[in-house]
This record gives sequence, C-alpha cells and structure tokens, in this order.
Amino acid sequence: MGFRARGFRASAAAAGRRGFGWWWEFSLIHVERWSFLAFSFLIGYVVVLFVLCTLLFPDDIRDYQDWRDYFYSRRHWLFGIMALSYAIDFGDTLIKGKRYFEAFGLEYPLRNLAYFALCLIAMRTRNERFHATFALAGLLYQLSWIYRLYDFVG
Repeated sequence: MGFRARGFRASAAAAGRRGFGWWWEFSLIHVERWSFLAFSFLIGYVVVLFVLCTLLFPDDIRDYQDWRDYFYSRRHWLFGIMALSYAIDFGDTLIKGKRYFEAFGLEYPLRNLAYFALCLIAMRTRNERFHATFALAGLLYQLSWIYRLYDFVG
C-alpha cells in the first residue's frame, strides 16, 4: 500500500474525529447557564480544531517532495495539536455537566489519556507501521465510540 493511502487514512482518522465531534457538541443544548469563560473556552477549542484541519489539508505542498515528506515534517505540530485537543476535550465535556462527564464511565478518561499518549509517540516516530496502525485503529475505535454512545442524541 502506498504512502498516499496511509496518509489518507491518517487524515481521515483525524478529520473523522473532528467532523464527528460536531455530532456530540449537540449536547451543548442542555447547558442551561453559559458563562463568558465557558463560551470563550469553546471558541478556543474550535480554533484548535481549525488549526488541526489546516495542517491536515494544506492549500499547497510545493515546498515538500510529496505528501509523505509533508506529513513527517509536520508530524510534531499535527500530533502536538491533536494531543492538545484531547486534553481540551476534558474541559469541553465538563462544560456539559458533571453528570454528563460521569455518564461515560472510566472509558472516557482512559480513552483520552491513551490518545494523548499515542499522539506524543506519533510526534516522535517516523515508523510508518505505527502511524498506519494508529490511524486505522483510531478511526475504527472512534466509529465504535460514536455508534455506542451517540447513535441517538436526546
């Protein structure tokens, strides 16, 4: 399998997490009182997600040999920002309420901590097998997570 397909899987996994993320942001309708701090926090979160998307889908890669060169030269930023998004996600979930946060059980914090740690590893390694496995396993897990918890919102 060529790098373009593996690079696509990595992009699809990260973009999928971001795109599907809007589905569970729907739970914000249950927040009865908004503070400026909570609103500002969410705007900051969206900015982090936007920056991540601009790294995943650049307008131009002429300064790089190919997508592989681009991906590996930007992996520190890409996975650093992705790790940051998993850390910020804790705050986003808490904004929706303590009961909402606790409804996820132990899987939620373990999931975020695992993704955070894997992103730190991805920042440091150029191992294509690791990146392909991380992207594919991450995408499959995210789809499972979304289906199990968010098939219906209400």
